[in-house]
Amino acid sequence: MSEGSWKGEVTRPSGFLSILSFCAGLWLSLVSVINILVGAFAPGQKIEWLGFFSGSTLADAYSEHTSISLNSGDIVAIALSTLLIFIGTKGIQSTISMDNFIQSVIQRPVKMMDASGSVSQILSNWMVVGGFVLYIIWSMIYTTWVDPGIYSVCMVMIVGGLGMEALNDSSE
Repeated sequence: MSEGSWKGEVTRPSGFLSILSFCAGLWLSLVSVINILVGAFAPGQKIEWLGFFSGSTLADAYSEHTSISLNSGDIVAIALSTLLIFIGTKGIQSTISMDNFIQSVIQRPVKMMDASGSVSQILSNWMVVGGFVLYIIWSMIYTTWVDPGIYSVCMVMIVGGLGMEALNDSSE
């Protein structure tokens, strides 16, 4: 393997990591906007992003939320989410194209009912969509958008579904 081809392989963006970056950026921007408007930690409580990310005590990770407010932690979170979305978009565009990615996201609910697919394909789509829907509904009902308990359940569903899909694709 020549040095040029080796260097190209190492520096080429990863489709998986690009999608992960894009989705993490979208999630962080959603939670940041909710945090600014109504507080995302719990009813009437706002995440203090700098304390939350630094692993400070729980008392440093949230504050009371009485009205729409923007602080330095919110600005850092929005900047980070913008950076993640930008990096993810550039990587997606150079690997699978943004059109193909958006089309696959739109088609996922349709694949949930596709009788021509295998049982594992249908189940993987149900797990992915179900994980996202569960997170959104849970967070809206209990007004907590950063609950590690619901993250653990939803991430197992989403990653398990994506893993089943990857195994399915590799066997074809």
